Amino acid sequence: MLKLFIAALLVSSPLFAEEFQAPVTDTNWQVIESPLECSLMQTIPSFGKAGFYRRNGQPLQLTFDTDNQPAENSHVSFEMSAAPWQNTEEFDTLKRIPTSSGQRQFQIEGPLAQQALVKMQDGRFPIIRYRSQAYADEITVKLSTIKFSDSLPAFQQCLNNLYPDSFSDIRKLTVYFESERTNLDKASLQALTRVAEYVKVDDSVSQITITSHTDSFGRKRLNVPLSEARAKTIRDFFVGQYEIPAEKIIMRSFVDHDPAATNKTAKGRAYNRRAEIELIR
Repeated sequence: MLKLFIAALLVSSPLFAEEFQAPVTDTNWQVIESPLECSLMQTIPSFGKAGFYRRNGQPLQLTFDTDNQPAENSHVSFEMSAAPWQNTEEFDTLKRIPTSSGQRQFQIEGPLAQQALVKMQDGRFPIIRYRSQAYADEITVKLSTIKFSDSLPAFQQCLNNLYPDSFSDIRKLTVYFESERTNLDKASLQALTRVAEYVKVDDSVSQITITSHTDSFGRKRLNVPLSEARAKTIRDFFVGQYEIPAEKIIMRSFVDHDPAATNKTAKGRAYNRRAEIELIR
C-alpha cells in the first residue's frame, strides 16, 4: 500500500528541483561578431541558452533565455559562484528581480553584467535561481566556464569595435543652410558623414527621407527650385561619397509651408532654412 501511495504521489506532483548546466564534455560558446552587435552565448540542454550580449549604443547584458522553463510569478536571483581556490559553496547575489508568469527571458545589464564577465575570467560562473512552472521548487541554471577563455578574446575584440552610434542616435538629423544657398557647411558635412557611415553598416535601414524647406522670403518661383536643390545636394552626398543606392533615398520639398519657427525674425528664418533627414527601418 505504501509503495502504491508513493507512486501515485510521484505521478500527481510536479517534478522536484532541478539543475541545468552544459555538460562538461560538450560545452561550446558561440561568438557572433558584427559592427552593430556582439554575443557570447552557450547552449544549456533542456533549458535554452545563456551568455553575454551587447548592441551598439546599449549596455552589456547577461541574459538567460529558456525554451521550456517558463517562470512563475515570483523572482529570479542572479548569483556568482565562488572561485575554485576559495573552497566554499557560498554564492554572491548580484540582484533579485521579480518574474511574471510565463516569463522566458531573465537579464541584468550594465555594471552588474560587466562584473559577471570579469569574474568569469577568475573561474567564477553566473547562476540564476527561480521558480519554473515545471517544478515544485526553485530551479538552478549555471553558465559553464569551460572553453570560456578560448572564446573571450574574439568577443572582447567585437566589443571594442562596435560602431559608436546607435540607430536612435542617428535616426533623425536636421542641417541648416545660409539664405539662398544650397551648399553644406563643415558641421553639416560631419553630421551627414555620421549618418552615411551608419547606413553602410546597418542593413536594416530600408529608406532615407530628405525633407527640404526654405524661409518665406524671396519669390516662390525661386524658392521651389532652391528647396529641391538643397535636398538634391544631400542626396548627391550620400550617393556620390558613400555609394548609397539612389533608390533608397526619397526627397520631399515643403518650401515655406512647414516652418519650424517664425519667419518674422532673422533667427526664426535661419531655423526654417533646413533639411530634415530621417532613417527608416
